[in-house]
Amino acid sequence: MVHPELIYRQVMRVLALIAAAVLLSGCVSDTTTGGANTAPSVQQEQPTPSPDPSLSATPQPEESSAPESDATVPCEDVMFQRAQGTIRSQQSAFANGDFEAARAFASESFRDSVPVDQFEAIIEGTYAFLLTDPAIEFLDCERLDETALIQVEVSGTPVTVMAYRVVLENESWFIDAASVVGTRNDVTT
Repeated sequence: MVHPELIYRQVMRVLALIAAAVLLSGCVSDTTTGGANTAPSVQQEQPTPSPDPSLSATPQPEESSAPESDATVPCEDVMFQRAQGTIRSQQSAFANGDFEAARAFASESFRDSVPVDQFEAIIEGTYAFLLTDPAIEFLDCERLDETALIQVEVSGTPVTVMAYRVVLENESWFIDAASVVGTRNDVTT
C-alpha cells in the first residue's frame, strides 16, 4: 500500500514544476508579478534582504558549441539560503502587521506597480494565512539565470503549498511573485 503522504509529495512536485514553468516563463498576471516588464525607476534606498556579491562572480560551466538551454537547475546552497532569508524576513514583517516593510522585500517592478495599500489588500484578501506567523518549510528551489522558483509549505489546517518567484536585483534576492499551488490536510497514521 502506498502511503498517502508519498502520493501527496509526488502530486505537489508535479504541480510545483508546472507552476515553475508558468512563473518562470512570465505567464502570470501583472497583479502577482508587479508588471515585471516595467522599466526600472530611480533606485531609492531599499533594504537589502539577501546580499550575495559572489553570485555575479560564480564560475560558469565550460562553453560548448550547443546553444544555451532554458532548463532550470537546482539552486546553489548559498543562493537558496539568501532567498529563504528574504522570504522569512517578509513573513516576519507580515506577522508584525508592517506591510510597508513586507513590501520592501518585493522586486522593484512589483513595488513600482503595487502601492502599499493595494499590497495590504492583496495579502489580507488572498494570503491572510501568512499574517498569523505560521511555520514555513522550504521544499525545493529551481533556478534559471537571475530568477528562481522556490516551493514552500506554510503550516496550518490545511497546510498551504506556495511557489515564490524571486529575482536577483542589485546582488540581492527579492520576491517578484507568490502563488498558492495547493493545500493538504495533515495526514495522520
